[in-house]
Formats: sequence, C-alpha cells, structure tokens
Amino acid sequence: MGIINPKKMKAGGKVFKSHMMYDKETGKAVKAPTMAKHLELKKKGYGHTKPTKMKAGGSVKDACYKKVKASYKVFPSAYASGAIAKCRKKKAGK
Repeated sequence: MGIINPKKMKAGGKVFKSHMMYDKETGKAVKAPTMAKHLELKKKGYGHTKPTKMKAGGSVKDACYKKVKASYKVFPSAYASGAIAKCRKKKAGK
C-alpha cells in the first residue's frame, strides 16, 4: 500500500481527498489540499456547497419552486405563489 502522510488522514483513518470549499457570503472558492487547511477554512465559515446567487430581475428556482410547480396545473398563479411562500417560510424556520 505504501506510506500514508499523517497530515492527509481523517479521524476515522480514511485518506483525506483535496476538495474545494466556498465562502458562504462571497462565494469565493478555495482549495483544501490538507486536513489542516480544511479545518482552518471551516473555522473561517467556509462550507462544501457553492452558494447560489439570485439572478438580476429573476428568482431562484429552489426545491419549493419545483415542488409547487409540479403540483399546480395553473402556474404561475396567486395560489401557487402563496404555496411557494408558505414552503419557504417553513424551511426558514428550521
């Protein structure tokens, strides 16, 4: 198997794989090549998912939008808009 660098080990004994981490506010991407760098970025508030930005003049097509669009025959409508708002409000409370 070969010698494994202890800096590249996870707590469970698995080998750490380098990956991108994203700033939640700015969306800036930084590579985490080692576990030490990963933990440093995590302390600063970086995460694994790239934040989605709202398009100018448009809206975000999130899970609530897709769920409501699939369940209403007439879309867009006032009822559908209310259902989207209700769904997003539930998710914000969690």
